[in-house]
Amino acid sequence: MVSRRKPLEPKSKRPEKVAPSKRTLGSHPAKGASRRAIEKRPPSSAIQQAARNLAHRTVLLDACNISHYNQRMPRFSVARLSKAITHFVEAGHAVHAVMPRFHLYTRQWNDPDRLNGLYRKNYIITTPCKEFPNPKSQVYDDRILMAIASKYNCAVVSNDMFRDMAHEHPQWSYVVHNLCLPFWWDSAENFHIPSNEILRH
Repeated sequence: MVSRRKPLEPKSKRPEKVAPSKRTLGSHPAKGASRRAIEKRPPSSAIQQAARNLAHRTVLLDACNISHYNQRMPRFSVARLSKAITHFVEAGHAVHAVMPRFHLYTRQWNDPDRLNGLYRKNYIITTPCKEFPNPKSQVYDDRILMAIASKYNCAVVSNDMFRDMAHEHPQWSYVVHNLCLPFWWDSAENFHIPSNEILRH
C-alpha cells in the first residue's frame, strides 16, 4: 500500500520583534547622538487625514523661517515655533512645521527638549537631507514643502518668496502665488498673519 502523506502546512509568519529606536535629541553628533536614531515618518497620511476631518485648510509652517531670530548659535527659537503652531491650532487648523531632519540633533535650537516635545506630538515633519559627509551639505525642505502643499492644497506660512521653486513645477507656482502667507512678530514676540481667505477651503 502506498501511504499518503499529509500536505505540509505553511509555517505562520510572525512579525519579528523589533526593539524601539532611541531618539537622542538636543545632543551633538560628536557626543554619540546617532543620525539613524531619528525616526523617519512619512507626512502624507497625517496631512491627508487632517484634510478630511477639518473644514479649515491644513497649514504648513516653514519652521526655520518662522523661528529664526539670531545669526549666532543657537539661531532658532522654539518658543516662536510653538507660538505659531498654537496660533493655528486654536483657530481650528491642522498644522505641521517642516524642517530638515538634521535640525533635531544639532545645537541650532535654543530649547532642544521643547523641540523634541513638539516632534513627539507630530507637529514637526522632518524632511530627508544629505547628511554625509557634511550634515549641512544639502537640504530639500523647501521642495518637499511645495510638493506636500500642492498635493494636499495646504496653506504655506513663510516670509520666503520661493521664487526659485515657482519655476520648477506649475503646481508649485500655484502654491507660491496663491497659497503662501507672510507673517511678522511684534515687539512683544506675538505672532501675526494678515487676515486671508486662503485659510479656508
